[in-house]
Amino acid sequence: MTSPTTAADPGVVMIEARTVEKWYPNGFHALRGVDLTVHQGEVVVIMGPSGSGKSTFLRTFNALEDFQKGSIVVDGIELSDDVRRIDAIRREVGMVFQQFNLFPHLSVLDNLTLAPTLVRHRSKAEVQRQALELLARVGIHEQAHKFPGQLSGGQQQRVAIARSLCMEPRLLLFDEPTSALDPEMVQEVLMVMQELAREGMTMVVVTHEVRFARQVADRVVLMAEGEVVEIAPPERFFTAPQHPRSRQFLSQIS
Repeated sequence: MTSPTTAADPGVVMIEARTVEKWYPNGFHALRGVDLTVHQGEVVVIMGPSGSGKSTFLRTFNALEDFQKGSIVVDGIELSDDVRRIDAIRREVGMVFQQFNLFPHLSVLDNLTLAPTLVRHRSKAEVQRQALELLARVGIHEQAHKFPGQLSGGQQQRVAIARSLCMEPRLLLFDEPTSALDPEMVQEVLMVMQELAREGMTMVVVTHEVRFARQVADRVVLMAEGEVVEIAPPERFFTAPQHPRSRQFLSQIS
């Protein structure tokens, strides 16, 4: 496989989030002064109990969730209400969701080629060649002309990853990408993500997959009650967490 990104550069900041605060209209304080820096080529895994704010925080990076205070800069572009800035960020940031979000009435190949031809105005023939290469890369080249409903959950999630890669993103966000899968399908998706990590793709992953975090993450972030509780390399986080809330969380998932 060839890398879709430039070489990893720990000096290049891809995400800079500072004192991010979010309230929902009902008054719920979802994010409480959250800070995070993600460098190019880094894999950051965000973990935490349900309702901790981890998915909400992830979705602020491409303006799927708004926030009321603080600042977020993605690939040098500061998020604001300016639609042009939001569009510029979304062109560079791929998102893989829990529920795949494929168009059921389009073939696998058409799911991959739609956005690059409409958004990046690339030729259909060029995009189709790339899409077929990406489907081979995630191990489902033979499924190109099927519809999503004809595929297993694991295959659909691999299509979703290939679709994101077809936009040639500089950063990939994963929002619990394996939580909707049957256990036997989880590993096939994680293997694709592991390969992307080896190639230097910058990734922020919200997940409960401890083995993936241990083997692939550069840093693990624990969130609880809308706050970042601890950030540490996986070997330290899983063997010698510093914060009592981290120890409590690990005791519940082990």
